[in-house]
Amino acid sequence: MQLSYFGLLFWFGLYMVNRDVRNIRLLLAGLGVIVCSLGFGVTLLMPYSQGDPFMAPPLSTVWDICFYLPLVLWQGAVLSTVSREEGERNVLWQLWKYVLTGLTVGIVIWLAFAANPDIYFVSSKAAVYVFFILVTVLSIWGVVSGGTKRPFPFYIFNYVPLFVFACMTALNLFFPEVVWNKWTLVANSAGMLLFGAYTIVKEIREQGESWLPDLFRSLDYSVFFTLIFSGQVALVILLGTGTGFDFATLLLLMVSIMVSIAFQVFVYPIRALLDNIALMTFPKLRTERSKLRLVESVQVRIDGDANPEEMDNEEFYRHIRRATSNLGNLERLAASPLAQLALIDERLRKSGAADGVVERANELKSLLIESILQMKPRPDEAFGTTDEWKFYNALYFPYVAGIKPYSVRYSNHQLDAPSKEALEWFRTCVPERTCYNWQNAGARLIATSLKEKNALLRRNKNE
Repeated sequence: MQLSYFGLLFWFGLYMVNRDVRNIRLLLAGLGVIVCSLGFGVTLLMPYSQGDPFMAPPLSTVWDICFYLPLVLWQGAVLSTVSREEGERNVLWQLWKYVLTGLTVGIVIWLAFAANPDIYFVSSKAAVYVFFILVTVLSIWGVVSGGTKRPFPFYIFNYVPLFVFACMTALNLFFPEVVWNKWTLVANSAGMLLFGAYTIVKEIREQGESWLPDLFRSLDYSVFFTLIFSGQVALVILLGTGTGFDFATLLLLMVSIMVSIAFQVFVYPIRALLDNIALMTFPKLRTERSKLRLVESVQVRIDGDANPEEMDNEEFYRHIRRATSNLGNLERLAASPLAQLALIDERLRKSGAADGVVERANELKSLLIESILQMKPRPDEAFGTTDEWKFYNALYFPYVAGIKPYSVRYSNHQLDAPSKEALEWFRTCVPERTCYNWQNAGARLIATSLKEKNALLRRNKNE
């Protein structure tokens, strides 16, 4: 049962990270669950390492770090949600991003290299005190701050469990017995699971995708893979040794469980890598395999009940904004509810293309690019810097041309002349926040235009 709980935590954390690695909320919450799973795994190993001078100290260090690190990650996931609603310059988010994470990295390094047992003991207890106080203060500040008013369930599923999590972690200072530590970690991990479930459902629904089929498929495959591969390891250990588990065999079994789960969760990137190697000399076949993987991975994420025609203006704009920022990602475009627009149906009918997942994603991409190009003030000019060009420039060059003006590592060696001019203009004349605001305004114009065209098309069909 304990190994099953360990595997469940590890799977769910990896699944959250892999579902949308660019989503900072899912990334932080997923990493928090993964750290909890590692802490619980270390708890299972510690009784078998007693008396071992080489393994006991490192395990104790990892356990201490895994005890308070989920607090920091949970707090970051909560505050990143607030920053998205109130702006990236939210004070709480900035404090977490630059102060709390820096403090965390420093403490982790200090604990990892602290050789004196007395200094380590005092440092680890002080770390728990510090993070308990900081998390409590930031949580109370977040609840009473006068920013955007959020629904009541937000506080119930975010701040209340986080505060309870912090309190249970602090109890370790007063009840340091191993049994109490194990059950505290079990309870904290359960809290992280509930918080992660709330986060992933909320985020995936906002993206207009379906969350349950893909989650069940991943869980089902993970259980199957783990039983097949790790089950054999467990049987060999139990039947082959005749003495049960020791430190080495239990560690081997846990590593086998982690590898089995990780292989299933990241099966599509792994298959893509293997296909590219095996079919290196067959480019056409490699392209077909890529399309099949895309269809297979996206089909379970498409929300069949999504109806973009019935979305209000704000929701429709959010999906347009997300789609424009994912013009180079067919997987995201295919899973978007905008791929179900009547405009897409009409474009497929006129072109005679098949009504498939990839075809709809390509048509949505073409539709968005055409909408961006229609914002160009003068078709005969490649680039301009007057006010009438700002929305077009902010959308076309970063998303269609693919330049990254605010990345210090971005090189302009392969850009054409207009793109080089635009890159220099963005870096010298346009602050990043201003560009972001222009992109939002441009996406609203596209959303209004497409909504009107889609409504007109449906009206003509009904007549």
